Amino acid sequence: MPILVKYKDNTIGYVPDDKLQALLEGNLIISFQRSGKWVDLSKDPLRGQGSNTKYDGYNRRKRW
Repeated sequence: MPILVKYKDNTIGYVPDDKLQALLEGNLIISFQRSGKWVDLSKDPLRGQGSNTKYDGYNRRKRW
């Protein structure tokens, strides 16, 4: 499914969803639409970034 993105020159266009990661890594866009809302890369969290703190507690998902 195409994703609406805003490039650094403030132009807007659609890109295939499999190309979004390359645009993010190349720092080529400033925002994109997710669930109908604009995600501002300068301030909004991205999925998969995780936390910058290390968790040293009990791992409930580990069997043994």
